[in-house]
Amino acid sequence: MSSLLTNSARPGSIPIKILHRYDLIHSVTIILVLLFLLCAKPAKAEVQYDGAHTIKVSGEIRWEAHKKLSTLLENEAVSTVTFRNSGGGTLSFSLKIGKIIAEKKIKTVVEGICASACAIAFMGGDSREFSTQQADSALMFHPGFTGSSQLPAPETKAILFAWLEARTRQPLAPGFVAAMDEITQRKGGVYFLALSHTVAVKTGNSVFFCDGSEQNVSNCAQPGDLSAEKMHIISTMDMH
Repeated sequence: MSSLLTNSARPGSIPIKILHRYDLIHSVTIILVLLFLLCAKPAKAEVQYDGAHTIKVSGEIRWEAHKKLSTLLENEAVSTVTFRNSGGGTLSFSLKIGKIIAEKKIKTVVEGICASACAIAFMGGDSREFSTQQADSALMFHPGFTGSSQLPAPETKAILFAWLEARTRQPLAPGFVAAMDEITQRKGGVYFLALSHTVAVKTGNSVFFCDGSEQNVSNCAQPGDLSAEKMHIISTMDMH
């Protein structure tokens, strides 16, 4: 069977590692999981305080989530913000949320999928973790889009890069930057999967670049030798 993607399949594409499919069942599993991650319809924001120092945020990251979260952080003794199954929102409010979290030195956790604006807000965490309660947890990063354009707005790419470098305290990996430059679809982005994620366990790979049309797994590549830990997206012992 063919590999996920080869350099010859996309002339001039980012450097990738060739992956061999194990069997049809594994391939179908990957397809279904990626479809869930990418195609889930954005839901209205829900921000809940559990009374035990944790806020859970789900749905779209917009002004409503920012308002509720800001109020809770001002009035409650919060130590952790958990982002659960959030598929997007707006760049401006995700940055505002991320900066508030950073100022208060609060831990952030991903439970399920945290994509686009959610991933930007998540990066505000003083320490950042994948959930131990949800094995199939993942982050997805891409720049912002304006209007109906399928291409990221250049100014949002610069904002994203600056924010990530500030939070990780190191330059971005070339493979990640190259992937951001190749996005041609609003669904496009780089996925960082928890090592416990079904796809990571079955393929031995935890980072994928997908650029829309994820019904076909061959559209997803590995953008260089990346990992959430190496890029300090997820906290490591040497970050503090």
